[in-house]
Amino acid sequence: MKFFSQKQSEFALIGLIVAILLWSASFVAMKLAIEELGPILTVFLRMLLAMAVLLFFLKPIASKQKYQQGDWWLLGLLALCEPCLYFIFESYALTYTTASEAGMVTALQPLMIAVAAFYFLKEKINSRTIVGCLLAMVGVIWLTLSGSANEHATNPWLGNLLEFGAIVSATIYCLLARKLAQRYSPIFLTLLQTVAGSLFFLPLLFIQTEAISFDLSGQVVVAILFLAFGVNIFAFTCYNFAFKVMPASKVGSLMNLLPLGTLFFGWLLLGETLAFMQYVAAGLVLLGVIWSQTKPKAKTVFIEQSAIARQWEEIPSSKEMIFELKSQLKISH
Repeated sequence: MKFFSQKQSEFALIGLIVAILLWSASFVAMKLAIEELGPILTVFLRMLLAMAVLLFFLKPIASKQKYQQGDWWLLGLLALCEPCLYFIFESYALTYTTASEAGMVTALQPLMIAVAAFYFLKEKINSRTIVGCLLAMVGVIWLTLSGSANEHATNPWLGNLLEFGAIVSATIYCLLARKLAQRYSPIFLTLLQTVAGSLFFLPLLFIQTEAISFDLSGQVVVAILFLAFGVNIFAFTCYNFAFKVMPASKVGSLMNLLPLGTLFFGWLLLGETLAFMQYVAAGLVLLGVIWSQTKPKAKTVFIEQSAIARQWEEIPSSKEMIFELKSQLKISH
């Protein structure tokens, strides 16, 4: 049983790392898709395509869930926070800021999850986490204030503020997922998210101000397919499975990889770069994150041989007793 539990944890860890790498690239894919489709249609299409695949698993999955009375509002709040509110905030954030800056704002998520898990899930938190959280918050504010409008970011302050709203939604989602993942399978939770997201964004298509066009480029088609199948299905299933076997704070700590990934993919695929002071601010964010997640070295006590010898000489009576005891043992034998 212990071996199986360990294997589950290892599998969850690998899946979570892959999911985070996919999420890092998803910021770029979202940015590309939103430029042609607008935020609402982009999110709706990725939800609809993912739901179309997952519905094939509805019947065998639904019968195996351990529903408890009152779970309906927890499941509803889970789906409302992510994908509904999360993707509204994130999709509009990426219309105003760069994928790289939005990704750096997500550096706050692990720290927010750790603090929230302390209050609501009774998971442990230490002073290093608090200090790291403050450093990261200062870094994010500095990063935002150092930004200026350009072709990739028309209003970085507003965009980063909206991304922060997405992170708040994601934090609430994490707490709920940690609780519900003990009773519901990862695929069921992922299916619930895609169905709720599709129903939520469908009416918004008719009230959006952007004109809908289906004259799509090849890269946008690839981006939508990647978001639907790579992120909405695979990444979210891995994410939900991780909450089943790992503490919320540990899942959150691995989200530290997300900012680095978005910086890399934003530079590689979109040619995004930050100003020098923004890189310094990004470094402060990462310093805060690393500081909060590392443990101080345990103090090691070294006892010198000479000190032992001095103490031994100071207790001659004890030595005599030991030698006498040894002599008596020899005589008895």
